[in-house]
Amino acid sequence: MSLFKIQNVVQEVAESISSILGVEVTIVDENYKRVAATGKSKEYIGGRIPQSCIFETVLQEREPRFVNQDERSIHCKDCEGQEDCAVLATIGHPIINGEKVVGVIGVNAFREDEERKLIDNRESLLLFLNKQSSLLVNTLTSFEIIQTLKIQSQEINQMIDGFPHGVICADLDGMIKYINKSAEAMLSVSRKDVINRRVDELIPETSNPVMLQNHNELQNHDKPENYNKLKHQSRGISCHVKRHDVSLQDIKVSTIIELHRTSEMIKDAYNLLERRQAFTFDDIISQSDCMEQVKEISKKVSGNNSTILIRGESGTGKELFARAIHFESPRNQAPLIAINCASIPDNLLESELFGFERGSFTGARPQGHIGKFELANGGTLFLDEIGDLPIHLQPKILRVLQENSFTRIGGNNLIEVDVRLIAATNRNLEKMIEDGLFREDLYYRLNVIPVLLPPLRARKEDIPLLSGYLLEKYCAKLGAEKKVFSAEVQKIFNEYRWPGNVREMENLIEYLVNISKQEVISVHNLPEAVRGQDHSKPGSAEMDLKSRTEQFEAQVIESMIREYGDSTEAKQRIASVLGINLTTLYRKMKK
Repeated sequence: MSLFKIQNVVQEVAESISSILGVEVTIVDENYKRVAATGKSKEYIGGRIPQSCIFETVLQEREPRFVNQDERSIHCKDCEGQEDCAVLATIGHPIINGEKVVGVIGVNAFREDEERKLIDNRESLLLFLNKQSSLLVNTLTSFEIIQTLKIQSQEINQMIDGFPHGVICADLDGMIKYINKSAEAMLSVSRKDVINRRVDELIPETSNPVMLQNHNELQNHDKPENYNKLKHQSRGISCHVKRHDVSLQDIKVSTIIELHRTSEMIKDAYNLLERRQAFTFDDIISQSDCMEQVKEISKKVSGNNSTILIRGESGTGKELFARAIHFESPRNQAPLIAINCASIPDNLLESELFGFERGSFTGARPQGHIGKFELANGGTLFLDEIGDLPIHLQPKILRVLQENSFTRIGGNNLIEVDVRLIAATNRNLEKMIEDGLFREDLYYRLNVIPVLLPPLRARKEDIPLLSGYLLEKYCAKLGAEKKVFSAEVQKIFNEYRWPGNVREMENLIEYLVNISKQEVISVHNLPEAVRGQDHSKPGSAEMDLKSRTEQFEAQVIESMIREYGDSTEAKQRIASVLGINLTTLYRKMKK
């Protein structure tokens, strides 16, 4: 760093020395140029000193030099300016910054009385010049530090300006010291207009007593929405507001406030959640001992953050249990986000889970996309049909579970999330591990708390209760007159194996309410596959095994079409649930 960077200070030092000693002073830098001067030399500031003069020697040898009139013929013989030089005596003292010589302080006497003063006070003058040299070095060092800090501050400001979320820094009195471009845009304000204004004038939510606490202290707060779901609406925008206190040696020195814009997807999800009725274990209809035990265990574990793996046949109510666990947990005010791993093509599932940055791949949305993990931050993510998760995505799920962070597709920023994961499957994961289709480490990470749902045929005590509830539900939903099951129908229900479990029962009862014209639903209203060995229909007893199998398949497929729909995507989903390929499904449907 050149002395010219602090030229004003160097000139003041030169004039101070000249005033105290009554002599002329010249201060040169490492490139032999005059940085400051007094007297006649002042007009030469910025120019080079004569070559081979005494100051050049001091710079090279890093030692002070004193030359009087008697020694000039020896020390100044090679100086290019000796013929015109009127100096009688000179003292040159190096300015050393660490290991580097950055300049020389030169004192020149042009009269004999000035020369005598330098000779008589030589030692004290060298000590004085050494102090002045240290003063210049300290000033130069301070300037370098300030410049470095300015550069670093500018670099940090530019990085913070590039953040997609808003950042506001306020002092201890709540006065805004800095606001980045994202915050300016989000709040529709100008930086010059808000600096030195109170932050609570800009964002009234920060006056909330809860918001005055450190964000880190709110992690276990009874109502996490105070920090994670807080919305600022006063300026027509919706955003999350977070506060972080900055401390130096355990003393609070400032506050940083983050504004995270709520995307349209998040706003829609929150609106949906706010309208969605809370679901608890009391809403799961059962009276059988086995089901009540599962509910009891699930209720106990709902209060912690451990990962849960719900297993059971298709239609046993795995998603209902996931919802009940969420709504009876401390996270019940945050989102519950569900995604079915079997219903989304492999090439799209990664972006659905983790999101992507704009322009990350051909055809990507220009504004980017927020993934389900990020959407579920602070709440619960339910991964249904986890057994259908592609093998190449399994390590990424494992990483999120272990590190609570991930990056979007095409992104570099690490996104930290606080998500409780509930997974569900009807597949044999242990067999899949043996076949190399499912990672063993992910299995153990998911199976922290296993919950096994019994099939409907294993809890026969619940069949009359469930069928009665569903009959009442669909009569009301479809605007039908109140109906009841005949004793024969109820007996058949109790003996039927219900391969599709509660889902099959629900579809069947909706079907019966639609087709039954009488108050009492009788056996003849039942599909043949459900009636089984009933002899009320002529010829039914003579049906061979193949016919019965085909009739049962037809009933299952019809019930699934009623549930999932008739679109191509729905048929792909049905084929996946049934464990057959799409071609086989079309063939059976045609038959």
